[in-house]
This record gives sequence, C-alpha cells and structure tokens, in this order.
Amino acid sequence: MKMLFVAPRFHTNQVQLIKKLLEEKHEVTFHVANIGPTEDHSLITPVTFKQSKLSVLTEKIFGKGASTRKNYFPNPWRYWQVFKQLNPEMVVIRDPYKLFSLMAALYAKMTKARIVFYTQENLYRSRSWRLRLKQKLTIRFFKAAWMTPIKSNNSGNNNALKYMYYVPLPVAVTAEEKFNNHIANEGPKILMVGKYHQERKKHLLFIRALSKLKNQYRFTATIVGECATAAQQLNLNTIKQEVDSLKMTGLIDFKQNVPYHKMADLYAAHDIFVLPAINEQYGVSVNEAMGYGLPVICTDTCGAKFNITNGQNGFVVKSDNLDDLAASLEKLISDYQKLSQMRAQSLQYARENLSVDTFYSKFTQLTRERFSIAMS
Repeated sequence: MKMLFVAPRFHTNQVQLIKKLLEEKHEVTFHVANIGPTEDHSLITPVTFKQSKLSVLTEKIFGKGASTRKNYFPNPWRYWQVFKQLNPEMVVIRDPYKLFSLMAALYAKMTKARIVFYTQENLYRSRSWRLRLKQKLTIRFFKAAWMTPIKSNNSGNNNALKYMYYVPLPVAVTAEEKFNNHIANEGPKILMVGKYHQERKKHLLFIRALSKLKNQYRFTATIVGECATAAQQLNLNTIKQEVDSLKMTGLIDFKQNVPYHKMADLYAAHDIFVLPAINEQYGVSVNEAMGYGLPVICTDTCGAKFNITNGQNGFVVKSDNLDDLAASLEKLISDYQKLSQMRAQSLQYARENLSVDTFYSKFTQLTRERFSIAMS
C-alpha cells in the first residue's frame, strides 16, 4: 500500500513503526514541517516544503506554536501538485487541527485516500461536550480513523470515541538470548534522557534524588540530552554545577546529542531507566527502555505510565516529588535480586505489548474495522 505520513517532524518514536511498514512491503513517504537535530533518516528521508508567504504572515501574527509549528503550511497549490502526483492510498496525519495537517486531510479527502489521524491522548480520557463533538465531526467529515498510543487501564470506560483506536508506538525488543541481566560490581547503572533546555524534564530533581542515596549504595548514572543551542548549553552548565556542588562528579556522566542509532547501546549498558519529567505527553523512551529490559521510573503525569505496574516493571512516582523519586530509586538499587526480576518482567512486558508485531496487529485491525481493507 502507498502510504503518506504528515507530521511536524520525523520523531525518533516513529522509526520502528516505519521500519515495520517497510518490511511489510508498503511504500512510505513522510512529509514534515521541519527537521530535528537528532533524527534518524537511515530508513526514510522526510520531505520538507518551503513555507508559504501566507503561513509566514500567520506565524508573525499568531506565533509558530513552538516545535509543533501549528501555523506552518506550504504553498497550497504547489503542495496539491505534489500530493496529486504522489496519490497515496492512505494518509496518516499527526494532529488534524494544525494547518498543514488540515491541508493534507482535505487533499486526501479530494483524492479519496483513507485518512488516519494520530494524536497522543488517552483513549479513555474525559472530554468536554465541545471537544467530543469536534472530534466526532472531524472523524465523520473525513471518514477517518483516529489512533493514539495512550490508554488508561480502564478499558471499560465509555469515553472512547467511535473509530478511535489504541495503537502502540512500537520499540525494538531485545532477543531473550541476548538479554544480559548481570549487575556490575560498581552497582546498578541508571539512565535518564531529557532535553537540557526543558526545566520540566527535572534533571536537577533526578540529581538531588541520587544525592540522597550516594552514601548508602553503589551506583552510577548517565544523563543524555539534546544540546544544540546556546540556551541548552547554558542549562547544561547549570546542571553540571549542581553535580559538582553535591560532590557527585564521578558518579554522573553527561552525553549530548546522541544519535538515535546509538541509543540502543546506551539502553543495553544500563540497568534502570528514569524519566522524572512532568507533563510528558507520551514519553516513548519509557517503552524503549523496557524493550531493553530496564525497569522504569516515571511520573504520574507521563502519558506512558499505563505501561508500568508498580513493583513489577517499574514505579510511577508523584510529579516533582523528591522523596518519592528517591524512595523508588532506593527500592531498585538496594535489592539486586529484585532488580533482576523486574528487569526480566520489563522485557517480557515489552515483548508482549510494545513490539513491532503488536503494533502491526493493532494497526491492521484498525484498517480492517474502519476501512474494510487488509494490510497484509
């Protein structure tokens, strides 16, 4: 099937998804508003389009909408020519209410392509009557399906919309025979990932939680983040100063701008993953870490928290709560036997719920139920 993805950028959380579609012999094209500094284009090269003059004016008046570029769109006529020539059979669109997304959706409707909208929202979340009506009308007008990688554990909740489906963002899952569950003599290795310029990632909170434990337990930690601007470098310097002031320089290693294809080695070299960020819309790194057999600590405002069962494959902690974070870290680094059990359980969960095969099964179920077509 000829498929087109339209999104603000080619996020790393879509790499495994695209890889699976290509393996299943689908023809995939990706149209984006911009290119990110740490993207992996080894499978597919995203196509960008010159911003239209009207869009430039719109952004000057209403703003760019941060990295999502909600007011960006290319020249409508030129993009129509590209779209018509491509003639996709299915168009997967990230968030239908961005201007570029709406343009692509309208062109897909005009060419009778099947439309799948994609957002990161809880499938069963409570919706105001206005939002519910807006989404229902959008689905009906475009005769679309809608997918999200987030759901609560209450599958009986009646807030889910008709033709809205849970489809996980797939991650690489370590083969069982390659899984190394050995804890090093220097203690567990803890990994955190978060862009250095975003205060909500809570780098300092993570460091202070480790500081509370440094005199009792052996461990080392690695913090990975994007550092491509002066503001990001300034924040990284502040974070490093905190490490120095807490006398933890030898315990924490910092890495910058790690390419996606090198993250696999980092996950595999660690024993625990921590995402202390607050208001994380999804947090695919949670799932990626589980794919390498790492129990995960994340906050109660992280979209991916539903994948974690406390004490089995990780812990969900209160947002911005130092004591709760430190207590959960202590549970993992103080008992190597329990940590090994949780590592195995984390890998098993990923294999059963987050693999590329699970994604493809859910996605083909969507296309079969909504469009009466079989993907394979």
